[in-house]
Amino acid sequence: MRMNPLQSYLEINGILLCNRNPDLPALEDVGCTWQDVTELIDQHKLFYSKAFRKRTTYLSPEAYYLLKAAKPRKSLTSPAERILSLLDNGSTAETAFLKQVCGLSPKEYRDGFDFLLQNLYITAMANGAVLNETWSTFQYGTAQAWEALSPFPSMCGDPKVRLWDLLRPTVPERCFRSLIR
Repeated sequence: MRMNPLQSYLEINGILLCNRNPDLPALEDVGCTWQDVTELIDQHKLFYSKAFRKRTTYLSPEAYYLLKAAKPRKSLTSPAERILSLLDNGSTAETAFLKQVCGLSPKEYRDGFDFLLQNLYITAMANGAVLNETWSTFQYGTAQAWEALSPFPSMCGDPKVRLWDLLRPTVPERCFRSLIR
C-alpha cells in the first residue's frame, strides 16, 4: 500500500500550511493536493487546526501530541464552550449545523470556532460535502475523539525539545516560539 505523499511529508516535518506563507511551506509547495488532505483526515492521520498564526495548519499526529503537551492550555471562551458542548458527546458535525444549533451570533460563532481550532480543542474528523476538486466541508469533532482514533505512544523527555527537533528544519525559531505560546 502506497503512503500518501502528505503523510510522508508530515512524518518528517510535522507541520504544513494549507495556503502559501513566507514562513512555512504550504500544500502546493510540497507537491501535495486537497485529496491528500482529505484522505489523511478520513484516516485520522492528520490533525487539522489553526495553530500557526490562525491559518489552516496540518499537523502530524506526533506534532499534535507534542504541541498539545508543550503549549499552555487556554481557558475556553463562552462561545467556544457553547460550541464544544455540542461535540462533547463524541459526535461530529459540519459547521452549518453547529451554527444553526449553537444559538450564537455569526461573529460569536466564528470567534468561538476559530478559538477551538487555534487551541487544539477540535479538529476535522472526516470529509464532508465535496464543494469542488480543491475544497470540501468537514465533519468536526473534539480533539479527545480524534485522539481515541489516533493514539500516540507515551512521550519521553521534554515535549518542547522533541517538538523543536521535529520542526526545526521547517519552522524558523521565532515562529516556533509563537506556536508554543
